[in-house]
Amino acid sequence: MTSLQPSSILAVDIGSVNSRALLFNVVDGAYRLVSQGAGSTTIGAPKDDALVGVVNILRDMQKNGTRQLLDENARIIRPEQADNIGVDYCLTMTSAGHPLRALLLGLYPQRDIAGLRAAIAPFEVDAVAEIHLHDGLGARGRLNRLVHSRPQLVIVAGGIDGGARASLLEMLSLLRQALSLLPLGSRPVVIYAGNNDLTPALQEMLSQQVEVITAPNIRRVDGSLALGGLQAVLAEAFNSHKRRLPAFQNLAAVSDSGIVSTARGIETIAAYFSRATKQAALAVDVGSARTRITLARAGSASTALCSDIGLGHSAADTLERVGEAALVPWLPFHPRKGELAQYALKKGLRLTHVPLDMRERYIEYALLRVGLTYALAELGEVPQPGLLLLAGAALTGGGTGALTTLLLADALDCAGVMQVMSDTHVALSALGELASVAPDAVVQLLDGGILHNQGYLIRLTGKAPLGEPALTMRIKRANGETSQREINAGDIWRLPLAGTEQAELRIQMRRGVHIAGKRRLSLTVTGGRGGLLVDARLDALAQSSTMTERALLLLRWYAAASGKDHQVAIPESWLAPPDE
Repeated sequence: MTSLQPSSILAVDIGSVNSRALLFNVVDGAYRLVSQGAGSTTIGAPKDDALVGVVNILRDMQKNGTRQLLDENARIIRPEQADNIGVDYCLTMTSAGHPLRALLLGLYPQRDIAGLRAAIAPFEVDAVAEIHLHDGLGARGRLNRLVHSRPQLVIVAGGIDGGARASLLEMLSLLRQALSLLPLGSRPVVIYAGNNDLTPALQEMLSQQVEVITAPNIRRVDGSLALGGLQAVLAEAFNSHKRRLPAFQNLAAVSDSGIVSTARGIETIAAYFSRATKQAALAVDVGSARTRITLARAGSASTALCSDIGLGHSAADTLERVGEAALVPWLPFHPRKGELAQYALKKGLRLTHVPLDMRERYIEYALLRVGLTYALAELGEVPQPGLLLLAGAALTGGGTGALTTLLLADALDCAGVMQVMSDTHVALSALGELASVAPDAVVQLLDGGILHNQGYLIRLTGKAPLGEPALTMRIKRANGETSQREINAGDIWRLPLAGTEQAELRIQMRRGVHIAGKRRLSLTVTGGRGGLLVDARLDALAQSSTMTERALLLLRWYAAASGKDHQVAIPESWLAPPDE
């Protein structure tokens, strides 16, 4: 740790429903999480001031801890003073508020537009419209789209440096015409990340009408993408936008980092894990209003942001997007007419609502499954991840943890061996943002266990007769105790492993069944809240032909993942057709 790094760091994350604060401090020469708090987000009526909620959280932390954070006027004390008073650095992040509306303009959808979509994904930016050479609109249609989409940002890409100019100049000319038709107070900021040779022409065409910001070209000469320069510009645009909003003005005034996007930090830390473990890492963040899935491999990361997929504000939108039919295969009962829509509406109106009975719980599980499946499809083809990073209360809440692992196995359709880590302290984004401020802090906090090891998932693929052994596992625990277990096709099995307990596994699969292409496997796993979950269900659910068979399977799996030895009874009303 250098003297330039802060001794104490306050990280604040403003969510759509809840806000959280983490206090990191140097203890015995290493950064540690020394205090944390959570409370309601105070955006919107009646306060519409994010800092009010943050001060409430800090006041509680101050009462329960040893550090004074606020002065007599309820202002954050900075920098740190003697006797544990104040903090050196204040990091502020958010995923709350309406996203920026952006129009993406480029030459080709598979190059420029795809690159722009990847660039905006870690930010609260919605691509409300796209214009490119293959959009089939023609000049008039493109002009109408530019005007009627009412974007707050227009992000432009196209061509390589020194490449062709005519087509992109034609697009820019059309953009100039559209901007002239918009009222002065409603004109967007234009961010240009295309052929740098056209920058002077762009400034001459547009700078008299709107603010123009230039970024490095996202397309290299070899055709590959370079998004870092554009994302740095987008980060500043995000910060500027949030600072202008009444809800964030007071918070921005006490921030050392500016207002940063929660998802940007998650991308950074996922890329770190990908480099450190030399395998793909998948970060899954399910919120009330939005869902983000970040895939990192070979040290680089890409994010899919679904602003209408969530389990609170966006529950009804999620149901509308995926369709009720997608939930039905994951329900052990016939849903009544309007039951699914009513539950989704209830979640949106009562954001802290939790399922009141098992029927509602299964609806929520199904909604989570299909919402994640939809969000994952936005990433395209996903390689087998070796590490799953879970964020958001829906995935990091209570229970055994193995049930969450089971739901993820269904939603992500992944196979092989995966370690599952849970961000119960809501620290992922803060760790990513701290990488540029206090890199030692990131390493030390991770070494100190700020992320909880939830356990391991082993998922089989292939074909085997249901009810017959799919694998044999020999287990050797750290205390020398050994055992053997057969797991049948169509079943799941959970091995509890407390804390940091380790177990050595030797696995032998039957013919036709494998784990990531292997029929024999030896590995060592470390315990956690979820322990080890072995998923040998294969295609059991697809083979169930009646509601009774499906219900028996789902309830048996949930009981096993929840650590229950007894079979849960199925209410007769669940098996009745919906018209009875």
